[in-house]
Amino acid sequence: MLPLQRLLIFNSCFKLIKSVNRKAIAILIILSFTFPNWIKAQNGRFTGMGDASVMLSDFWSAFGNQAGLASITQPEAGISYYNQYMMWETGTQTGAFVFPTRSGNFAASFSHYGYSLYSENNLGLAYARNFGTIWSASLQFDYLFYNQSDDYGNQGAFLFELGIIAKPIEKLSIGAHLYNPARAKLSDYQNERVPTIMRFGLGYQFDEWVLVTLETEKDLEQNARVKCGLEYQPVTSLFLRAGLLTQPNQFSLGLGYKIQNFTTDISFITHESLPISTQLSFKYTFN
Repeated sequence: MLPLQRLLIFNSCFKLIKSVNRKAIAILIILSFTFPNWIKAQNGRFTGMGDASVMLSDFWSAFGNQAGLASITQPEAGISYYNQYMMWETGTQTGAFVFPTRSGNFAASFSHYGYSLYSENNLGLAYARNFGTIWSASLQFDYLFYNQSDDYGNQGAFLFELGIIAKPIEKLSIGAHLYNPARAKLSDYQNERVPTIMRFGLGYQFDEWVLVTLETEKDLEQNARVKCGLEYQPVTSLFLRAGLLTQPNQFSLGLGYKIQNFTTDISFITHESLPISTQLSFKYTFN
């Protein structure tokens, strides 16, 4: 969290106390931003696996490693809601649409975090394609903007993301992703910049029913963290998931169910000091 954004959030919380007299809720909001927001809310599947997902090929890669979009063969659309710490003020809404073509796959996505006094919003346009049978790569352009109270005005920045996925042998996937390599600038105040985040991970499909993933993530201004995930498919349409994360230590559980063209995912993730967070996602695949 950037220093100015943290200050703005605190100020918004105190305004919330004065306006609606909800002191307990405002204190929780302040606490939630005292700790890093480690989970980038994406969808119920990835969150249920501890966000160890940089090597996965999935519709929801639109919010992770966009190289995973290259394997999609039919148009897909989805929406997701992440209820962080069981409070609507810290919730995130996301949505995306992926359209495959012969020359590669295109995707449009949006995300909205926060409430009326402070929000973070992102619009993204991605392109992903396969290079032979082993490699896939992606490029995404983003516009990130902060909607703040009238006292401070709004901020915005253009940035981009790069991703690759390799499948050198059967059942093994390797992924890498770089968010904001150009270190886009938000404000002259303390030379504030959008975080630059690097991710690298491995995934192995032990058999048709068991997938294990391992990932490391490094923000240039934060300690590196390790994430691991497990997905078990006991029957054709049911998925059970679990994940572990460090810095801070967290544990996640998830459940997915697919019926015809609809897929629903739900996940739960703990926090060392704050209430549990939940995520619910819906995806539809067009024929």
